[in-house]
Amino acid sequence: MRIALHAFNDNPGSPVLVFGDALGTRVSLWAAVASRLVDDHQIYLSDLPGHTFPVSKEELSTDFTISDLAAGLVQSLEDHGVESFTYCGASISGGIGLTLALEHPQKLTGLIACSTATKFGTDVSWAERITEVENDGTQSLLPDTADRWFAAGFLEEDIATGPATLTDLATIDDAAYIACCRALALYDLTGKLGAITTPTLFLAGSQDPGCTPEAMGEMRDAVDGSELAVVPDSAHLLMAEHPEIVADRIHSFLASR
Repeated sequence: MRIALHAFNDNPGSPVLVFGDALGTRVSLWAAVASRLVDDHQIYLSDLPGHTFPVSKEELSTDFTISDLAAGLVQSLEDHGVESFTYCGASISGGIGLTLALEHPQKLTGLIACSTATKFGTDVSWAERITEVENDGTQSLLPDTADRWFAAGFLEEDIATGPATLTDLATIDDAAYIACCRALALYDLTGKLGAITTPTLFLAGSQDPGCTPEAMGEMRDAVDGSELAVVPDSAHLLMAEHPEIVADRIHSFLASR
């Protein structure tokens, strides 16, 4: 499964930084963070299958894994002449990042894993979500998702990012969303993180109800030499809520290496 890429800027010769989105979001999720890092990096925004850029129904109907997505990203970047890169992924894409570090470590110069886990949900919870989307579309997920994605009070602020991101979820192709859910149901890196040698920063939202700071602290403890930063007043989509803080954390991490 190839991964579609969007070149965010033109900064040839600079270190490559690749961003990956959360399930149900588009490549614009990272734009506010990426725009703060353009001076020092060549930046690519990577898509989840069918989320921003269309893919064929045949591709979406064929089961793929997180490992397939990691391998597809490597191939797509090679097609763009990129042989090594730092990867910054959120949620499912954080899982892609951890998989890259385990299965393609020679490609990674650094990893920022945001709001992620070694395993998401259960077979039952994924089957229930897939059925819900099959019956009522991704728009049916909005009430519960809003509470997971954003810290209390964020959607009441006069900021367009929150409503725009939820609109993206409501209009994501249902088949694309379901295909990624099937991949997540198979994903499990429990007990494997100790093999990661890539310099790694874990980023957690202080109010994330799923990928809690405590759970991400356990991942930090499993990866020798890794770091953990907790973004205050944020939940799962910390890059949408506080792009300036997230960009600063990423910049500091990359500058220190």
